[in-house]
Amino acid sequence: MSKIFAISSTGKSEKSFLDLRFGKCENVVFFNAGKKQYNIIENPFKNSSDSGIELVKFLKKEGVSVIITGEVGPLVSDILIKEKLQLVLLHEEKIKIEEIIDRIDSKG
Repeated sequence: MSKIFAISSTGKSEKSFLDLRFGKCENVVFFNAGKKQYNIIENPFKNSSDSGIELVKFLKKEGVSVIITGEVGPLVSDILIKEKLQLVLLHEEKIKIEEIIDRIDSKG
């Protein structure tokens, strides 16, 4: 089974930048490392009061095993540990989604 990554994104293309906010991110990129395919959806929970928690539940249902973002709150962090989801924090504000996907690909 190939790993599915979820990457928080500011826009709806691979040229968009990493969104440093997790729960309030504008969009989520799903990248299937085995198939080398990605798709981008609008974050359905970005305006919710429990956006980070709701997003984790949604990503878990979608089969995501690794989340790449800039920061998460303590409640989200606890849920990720409990759900056994890997968290990768990047503090590079101007990194494009395509660069992150390239990094994943080069490790695979």
